Amino acid sequence: MVRNWRTHKNFIFTLMIPKVITHVLNQIYLRICIKITIVSLLIHNVKNLNLICLSIVFPVFLFLMQFVNASTNFSSYIFSLESKPYGLTLEEWATKWWQWAYSQPKGSNPLVDDIGGNLCKTGQDNERVWYLAGSLANNSEIKRSCTVPLEKAILFPVIVAECSISNTNWWNNLFVNSMDKLWKVCNAQIVKLKTKVDNHSVNPIYVKSSKMFELIFPHNNVKNAEVGKTQSVNKGYWLMIKPLPEGIHNITSFAVDSHNFRSNVTYYLTVK
Repeated sequence: MVRNWRTHKNFIFTLMIPKVITHVLNQIYLRICIKITIVSLLIHNVKNLNLICLSIVFPVFLFLMQFVNASTNFSSYIFSLESKPYGLTLEEWATKWWQWAYSQPKGSNPLVDDIGGNLCKTGQDNERVWYLAGSLANNSEIKRSCTVPLEKAILFPVIVAECSISNTNWWNNLFVNSMDKLWKVCNAQIVKLKTKVDNHSVNPIYVKSSKMFELIFPHNNVKNAEVGKTQSVNKGYWLMIKPLPEGIHNITSFAVDSHNFRSNVTYYLTVK
């Protein structure tokens, strides 16, 4: 959601292989335990009760560990706040995302009127990172399908806000700290946040501008802002995901802020 405020191979090895091995071991052990349990019950040997208990408990343990391992391994492929993906901080990537998002005029901007994901490829000229658009719509359920090139990281705005200086009031900025003024406008707080990738719960990263950055608004822009250059700040929750393996993936997010802005976005991704 966007609030308008006026290692491919390593991934497969780390995430998929442990799950496959655990599943195979679980199946083998389960078969052995079933045989032990049947024999023990047939001969009514009390000494084998421990084997019966073990045959029940251990397979359950292995079954649960499959989900723990998958969740743990997947979380390791979400870039942390301290990381510098491809040489840039998450704050710098957030800046690049806003510059990309606002560079497209109405009619070709993936932030608006892109229900199915037809504009997913618009302006995607970064060699390492693929931008997902989020949505400007309040209290609407957005579902989009998108094809993402293999070995590209993904940057997704879970719930974010941007505030920029009005050029017509430039004289006021001479006497008031512009950045402090912008933060007074961008004052919403998050009251609910739930995000999943491939049905695994993940924790989005909170990013806030430490300095103002430049935005250029084209004619007929989605914010209806004055055309030209301005200075801006942004804050919000982001997901930056390391390159996903080839295949079908999904990202779902639901968020609500203190101004009752509700975001509900689902992306169905095909990585190839």
